[in-house]
Amino acid sequence: MTNFEKEIGKAYSQRQFKNRWDALKKEWKAWKKLKGGDTAFGWNPIKRTVDAPDGWWESRLKVVPEAKKFRTLGIDPKFEGKLDQMFIRIVATSDKAWAPSSGTIHSDFFDDVDNEIPEENEEEN
Repeated sequence: MTNFEKEIGKAYSQRQFKNRWDALKKEWKAWKKLKGGDTAFGWNPIKRTVDAPDGWWESRLKVVPEAKKFRTLGIDPKFEGKLDQMFIRIVATSDKAWAPSSGTIHSDFFDDVDNEIPEENEEEN
């Protein structure tokens, strides 16, 4: 908090930081759910929006209605990378979520994991 205050020149309380952290995490989770594994869209840096067909938006917003705001203002890919660094290890975004408090890992947890070790000089996928 001290470093942030020095950098920005404005003081925030711990509660204000926590509120912003929680809000960012919620937005990031909705963004990740919206995108899923789809590659049917691009990023429009001028409009700062996801560039996807209307049909894609309609179907995805049925699944992730909280992501409606991203139709007119998305998360810049550079900022998304920073959010990934902040939240990727502490937020469950799919059916592969597990934490020590979850107990034993189910056997199907690793079904889609590629355990093959690449040969020397072979590129990893």
